[in-house]
Amino acid sequence: MTHWREREAALIHTLNHDALTGLDNLIALKAAIGAAQDEADLTRTHAGLVLLDIDDYQRINRALGYDAGDELLRETARRIQHTAGFGERVARVAGDEFAVLLPAGTTAELAESLGRRLLTAIAQPYRHRGQHTHLSASVGVALYPDQAAKHAKSGAQTNLLRMADHALSQAKESGGNALVFHTIDNNPADAERLKLEADLYEAVRNGEFSLYFQPITKIRTGAVVGVEALMRWNHPVHGLVPPSTFIPLAESIGLINYLGNWVLKAACMQITQWDAIGIRLDYVSVNVSPQQFRDKRFTAAVKEALALTGIDARRLVFEITESLLMHDPEEATCLLEALTSIGIRFAVDDFGTGYSSLAYLQRFPLSKLKIDRSFVENLVTSRNNRAIVSAVVGLAQSLGLELVAEGVETEAQRDLLAELGCDHIQGWLICHALPSDELARSFQSNSLVLHETL
Repeated sequence: MTHWREREAALIHTLNHDALTGLDNLIALKAAIGAAQDEADLTRTHAGLVLLDIDDYQRINRALGYDAGDELLRETARRIQHTAGFGERVARVAGDEFAVLLPAGTTAELAESLGRRLLTAIAQPYRHRGQHTHLSASVGVALYPDQAAKHAKSGAQTNLLRMADHALSQAKESGGNALVFHTIDNNPADAERLKLEADLYEAVRNGEFSLYFQPITKIRTGAVVGVEALMRWNHPVHGLVPPSTFIPLAESIGLINYLGNWVLKAACMQITQWDAIGIRLDYVSVNVSPQQFRDKRFTAAVKEALALTGIDARRLVFEITESLLMHDPEEATCLLEALTSIGIRFAVDDFGTGYSSLAYLQRFPLSKLKIDRSFVENLVTSRNNRAIVSAVVGLAQSLGLELVAEGVETEAQRDLLAELGCDHIQGWLICHALPSDELARSFQSNSLVLHETL
């Protein structure tokens, strides 16, 4: 038992420490930042973070070799540890980047003073094989909660790191051998992003999200075969925030899996609600992000949503991108096969904007291709776009895939797509994305007609 405990302790130490310097690594630093922030909140004080980057470190590697570069890093680590005060955590964040975490109770003056002393320590000559080498460094400083206030804890560690990193970047851009203290005034765009991040966490807690649905119709008859579920954020001040704004933000702060799973469950529940009032669509299409798709819990989340609502898996279509497929084709194939085995269908979204080849498409268990709106927009006037769409139609037919053209806004576009052999269309010509109740009224008033196949 003692042997196993020793091995476990050794493994934990390895996972949390830098092999070259013995300092904490980024994993340990993030955990320590979270604890320092909690303490700062309890005591209503501040915690601080100082980031240091050696200026032109690659010059050392080029001039003296990598062994000398490693020894320089170890000596830098020793100098930082010697300069840091009691209770201040020192970490190696990246190659030549170090961090010092100041615990709750610190002040802006103490943090800046530490940064200045670090610059002085690094400026002292380094001795290697009888020769002296002179270096300088850039330093960025940030405080919590001054600049990271009102943020949820799950994202605050990243925010504090990012703010200190932004200050560090400014120090480096100024020519190096400088210290910059991060303030909101330094970067208004960063301040706006921080506020939006805080609002996004608040939106999760308050349930400020909803689904809108855009119909997908048969091009020959205009009958609706399915809808694409599109997420909307109903911001209490700004109104509807477009997905192009908050989806990348959710990806960067680790909320995308939560939001993706919420959309999945909400879409499944909406199918059952429409079924109950006689609106029985062939399928609902849901966008799946690369992070969500590669999450090991994704398949279980899909099965849970299906079990919760009792819907047939064949009535779900997951829209994924070409880049997701091509990132790791073997992994993608395994995940697609696992989900298609229970009935889920897959569509390649924005087809034509990535780099899929016919050979690769053949190996994936796909059901649909969606032609990107950029090819539809100038379809009528661009011979090149017509040639591309015609080729995609031929590709889809040869692979037995259903084809949907996105962004169809004019009758001329629709007619030409029909002439080229496209199966289905989606866009403002048919209908804007609508809330579920408005879409239901459109069916009930016969403004939209269902394709009766089920």
